[in-house]
Amino acid sequence: MNSFKVSYVTTLPKEGNAPRVTISGNVPHKYFVKFYDRAKDLISSGYCETNQTIIARAKQWFTQWVVIIEDETGKVVHIDYFNPMKKIVAVKMDAFALGDNIAWIPYIEEFRKLHECTVICSTFHNDLFIESYPNIIFVKPNTVIENIYAQYYIGASDDNNPYYAPVNSRNVPLQMVAVETLGLPRTEIRPDLTAKHKHKVVKLDKKYVTLSEFGSAENKSWKAENGWQQVVDFLVSKGYDVVVISKEPTQLKNVIDMSGSIGLEHRIVDIMNAEFHLGISSGLSWLAWALGKHVVMISDISPKWHEFQTDITRFCANDLTSVNYDAEGQTKVEDVIEKLSQLVV
Repeated sequence: MNSFKVSYVTTLPKEGNAPRVTISGNVPHKYFVKFYDRAKDLISSGYCETNQTIIARAKQWFTQWVVIIEDETGKVVHIDYFNPMKKIVAVKMDAFALGDNIAWIPYIEEFRKLHECTVICSTFHNDLFIESYPNIIFVKPNTVIENIYAQYYIGASDDNNPYYAPVNSRNVPLQMVAVETLGLPRTEIRPDLTAKHKHKVVKLDKKYVTLSEFGSAENKSWKAENGWQQVVDFLVSKGYDVVVISKEPTQLKNVIDMSGSIGLEHRIVDIMNAEFHLGISSGLSWLAWALGKHVVMISDISPKWHEFQTDITRFCANDLTSVNYDAEGQTKVEDVIEKLSQLVV
């Protein structure tokens, strides 16, 4: 007798190496294997002989697979329906960026709840998530996870690889990368990362806001001439301290300079005790949002819909349909100060 093993565990997502079928046994046969998407019919097919493996070479994101195996006469000898319910599923964050990880983590929890499955997750920021998501099992990146039912990689892609990602990350809201990869409803979910830090306070003499001028790329920066300094001067005139928390050194005057390579836990405490956070489209802005803070964001290279939509004052001088690092328009300083005047009354 021959046996049939179907695996939904992708290990090479850019090469499309799942699902795959391995046929084992001592009876030589040539089988015809069909990989169906229940919603979109036949996706891939091919012949597979005894003691061989066939790979679908198809999309690696969540799919309601149906795998049908026929013998040489066309008789169906095996059918497998994909169903992660109460199974063990691994999800790997395929991005180091802080903002990406924060944007996507709540959807891994939604996947776990929807399918009532055990989720093993690897991220580059496990310490940030463990206490807020106690029902997810976190492991270190690049951990090889055995004996699981399915495995997904969530990563930002803009090269239109046909296997790796269901959407181009520049053309959709960032959170939708995880939504589409995991087959979930298109709904914004705000993560709550306050669990570990709720009782930590920072002692400053008066109310303050946090500010980070920098992001992962220089062209994300707000390039209005002397823009941030004018914003700082305005806030100080209204009785606020401005605490700079960027990793990169600042040249701003009249601020509390806490820039530098300071641990994320300290940044969290700074942000949680602030009145609000100012920044660009960066990990620290996503972190502030996940810590329950209002965010004032200036990003002239990403559409207003690309980041989160709740509890945010958003500026973009360009009418963009996708992320565009070459966009030339710059938000006016007076527009920012006008909006800030409504926040600091």
